[in-house]
Amino acid sequence: MSSYRVDHVPEHRLSHLHLVTATVLLAALVAVGIPSFSRVDITVDGESRTLANGATATDLIKRGWVAPSGDILDTEGVVVVQGRGASVRIMRGGARLRPQDRLADGDRIITLKGPDIVETEVTEDLPIPIRVEFQGKGPLMALVSPGSVGIERQVKGEYSGRVETTTVLLEAQPMVIKRFSPSNGSKVVALTFDDGPWPRYTEEVLAVLAKEQVKATFFMVGRQVYRYPTLVKRIRDEGHALGNHTQGHAYLSKATPEAVRAQIADGQTAIQKTAGVKAGWFRPPGGIMTPIVGREVSRYGLRVAMWTVDPQDWRRPPVTAIVQRVITSVKPGAVVLMHDGGGERANTVEALGPIIRELKKQGYTFVTLDELAH
Repeated sequence: MSSYRVDHVPEHRLSHLHLVTATVLLAALVAVGIPSFSRVDITVDGESRTLANGATATDLIKRGWVAPSGDILDTEGVVVVQGRGASVRIMRGGARLRPQDRLADGDRIITLKGPDIVETEVTEDLPIPIRVEFQGKGPLMALVSPGSVGIERQVKGEYSGRVETTTVLLEAQPMVIKRFSPSNGSKVVALTFDDGPWPRYTEEVLAVLAKEQVKATFFMVGRQVYRYPTLVKRIRDEGHALGNHTQGHAYLSKATPEAVRAQIADGQTAIQKTAGVKAGWFRPPGGIMTPIVGREVSRYGLRVAMWTVDPQDWRRPPVTAIVQRVITSVKPGAVVLMHDGGGERANTVEALGPIIRELKKQGYTFVTLDELAH
């Protein structure tokens, strides 16, 4: 009868065997490369890229590893906005990935620039401004027709603003202003003074006019009227005509309708409250006449006065230059522009007496604008 014996491997030798086996396996894995379960290795447009496991197509866009989006073009094919066209196309195996699609280890990704798109057209209705149409000649003006705003429809690019088509829906009607001067050819001349009242110089101008027994028209600035009410009342009491030169000597060429209205209305109120009479004339600073000015002037029943003779006395040329410029330019019905305010006016005051006396010698009579337009 045979017998056999089974030897049991000691427990400590088994553990040692396991350790050796694990070490050999680890070495083998190192030799061939250990697969990672926490990342994905892919190629994007031929470039090797590594992302965290669970990454999506959106992560490629965030990292800037894709072709750009398309652009927005105008109708002529010119780029008006970069990168705002169609989104980039991300392809895997011929199929387009959605932004939320997950990437897998070993993916070969190809990205294609998004298509360009032509900008959307928008429609806008715009006002056609009123133009001013003058009839006749002369320094004095009266409104004949206020005119009306037209409407123009434009179709244009949303981003470029390029106008594709324009259609007039309603024609604008011009504002018609009649210009006139005395038609009888009599030798009359109107002296006008702007920018006052002004301390010292308005007083000196009034003194010369009183000495020569001449009446004039004063275009006053509203804020100056409030500052020097005594001078305003003196101008009125001595028989001179009062004119509105805006509240703050504002140039109205680019002013809003509300600003124009305020300048004219406030200037008119200042004169009426202080002098107790309404100004009948308006002179826009700089001689700037626009449809908005014409409309507001008409609202207050004012007539507009420009000038035919401008010696540029506000630049303070020599006294002899002021005198010469006026004397050689005056014709029957002339309106002379001078200044009693706005700064130092000593040369204007000194030139005023010689101008009056010389024109009187030539047979001229001095009148206010009310008398000139009568």
